[in-house]
Amino acid sequence: MATLTAYQLQHRRRMKRAIKLRADADRKVRRYTEQLQAAMAAGDAAARVCDELNRVYNQDISTETILVHTALENAFQENVQNMLMDSGPGEEVLLLVTVPDTNGGAVLPANALLD
Repeated sequence: MATLTAYQLQHRRRMKRAIKLRADADRKVRRYTEQLQAAMAAGDAAARVCDELNRVYNQDISTETILVHTALENAFQENVQNMLMDSGPGEEVLLLVTVPDTNGGAVLPANALLD
């Protein structure tokens, strides 16, 4: 195996960092999406309790907040569930490839976004 140039090593280091950041973001989105689904289910359960109170005491209190109502009216929970079902953790596997050394092996200047 050939020795990698400083340029190629810099690319590999930056790519590993980018893949890790992407995986971390994916994990967070999945976790928060699952928490959001649980919150929506709790809102639905609370609405059933309010409905029963309204029935038993013959009153008309709101069963949902505007936020929960809007989310339920727009099939938000189903859309979120479909998003989760359509993808799995790590579904896009990235392979670390050796980038061709196109600049004689010189390291690129520092980049605030990449380093």
